[in-house]
Amino acid sequence: MPSRDTAFIAVAGTVAALALHPADDNVAEWAGDLGHSQYASLGAWLGDGWVQGGAAVATYAVGVSTKNTRTTHIGSDLIRAQLLNGLATRVLKVTVDRERPSGGGHSFPSGHSSAVFASAGVLGAHFGWKVAVPAYAIGGLVGWSRIRDGEHWLTDVVSGATLGTIVGRTVARTHGASWTVVPTVTGSSKGILIVKR
Repeated sequence: MPSRDTAFIAVAGTVAALALHPADDNVAEWAGDLGHSQYASLGAWLGDGWVQGGAAVATYAVGVSTKNTRTTHIGSDLIRAQLLNGLATRVLKVTVDRERPSGGGHSFPSGHSSAVFASAGVLGAHFGWKVAVPAYAIGGLVGWSRIRDGEHWLTDVVSGATLGTIVGRTVARTHGASWTVVPTVTGSSKGILIVKR
């Protein structure tokens, strides 16, 4: 679901990743020289897809059990964002299969960063800048912790943050959209058309 907003985020994230790519090795080496960090394990936990997905399901469950439609709506958006983000991130990880600074594959993009930024995108769209600023700051902490752990390159984190933000904001923007699949026939060709109502 392209929009002017998501196009701007995609362009800005791509330009940032390309500009920062030459610094990947230096940042990884510098982070490695710093040694173990106390907050790295916190960031690894906060950005875990299961933690973000669990928080989304919990938000939805609270909304349903209290009959609070706004909380249910936010929970629904968080669930959809985590599902779509998880799928997009996994496809990119398997397709690109970039080696991690610490060894191993599937470094690009950072799944922890994309998961937390997807939630931040949804929360920012629903609550505005007063919630968006701390949510994205937590995302920044998670991303930095993945660099400190040697699990990701700087550009993996930037790309994950970009992907997650796009997914989160798109899901929140299109929550009420209704889609219909329409069979089409043109001459001897058959297909489907997906139409927004």
